[in-house]
Amino acid sequence: MFEHIAVFGLGLLGGSVCRGVRRRYPGVRLSAFGRSGARLEAALREGTIDAAGEIESASLMGVDLAIVSTPVEASMEIISRILSDPELGPTALVIDVGSVKDAVVRSARSHERSSQFIGCHPMAGSEKMGYMNSSEDLFEGASVIITPHRDNREGDVGAVREFWESLGALTAVVPADTHDLIVSCTSHLPHMVAAALVRVIDESLRQGGMPERVDLFIGGGFRDTTRVASGSPEMWRDISALNRENIMSAVDRMIDELALLKKLMEEDPSRSDAVGGYLEAAKAARDGLL
Repeated sequence: MFEHIAVFGLGLLGGSVCRGVRRRYPGVRLSAFGRSGARLEAALREGTIDAAGEIESASLMGVDLAIVSTPVEASMEIISRILSDPELGPTALVIDVGSVKDAVVRSARSHERSSQFIGCHPMAGSEKMGYMNSSEDLFEGASVIITPHRDNREGDVGAVREFWESLGALTAVVPADTHDLIVSCTSHLPHMVAAALVRVIDESLRQGGMPERVDLFIGGGFRDTTRVASGSPEMWRDISALNRENIMSAVDRMIDELALLKKLMEEDPSRSDAVGGYLEAAKAARDGLL
């Protein structure tokens, strides 16, 4: 285990890292840097972290693992700043937790100390944000995708993998571009679909096509399907920009599927055997994935 961990951004993921490490490895020194004094003060009061400060004035002296847990655009700037900091030791590692990896890795690889950065993506987020929603068990049983590049050392990748697994996570190692292609379908498309579905209901309300108490007509299906639409708009704005091509391709495939389903309903209005077959195939595919 690392001896001194510095976390940049004490939100849901950064806070959960600190809580998880504190519970499992109480001897590890934890420093947190952020822009919200209230979050940092709360973490200090609770004993979750040992030291706190602003990101701009962060000290990396003695840090052997720096974790950047901010929206992706900000993360790239912070990663570059950390790698340029003379206080960062030659064996210290830097990781992030962003859900877009190719742009982040390419940005880090432009730095002369790129070998010290290893991209990571914990598949453990939530629509709830902030340190107050963090949990010491957030990564228990969750997947963490690690996206090393050719400048990384095998031993460093292994150390990062062991770190996440020590928090209860399951790890997989893939190239950054492969990661972005896959999560555009498994993570990014679901968010866009959820947002679009909420907008459909909202527009119907605005046009008078829904009862005023539409909440009485909302069940678990709508709640489950649209939960992620409550996520951070700032974070998802960055994701949609940095994984743009993959997400647009996934959206096109979604549009094609909806068009096919509509066509099946139009061609078989009475018995809907074709629609039933479509839904059966979807159920089998979903049951096979999870």
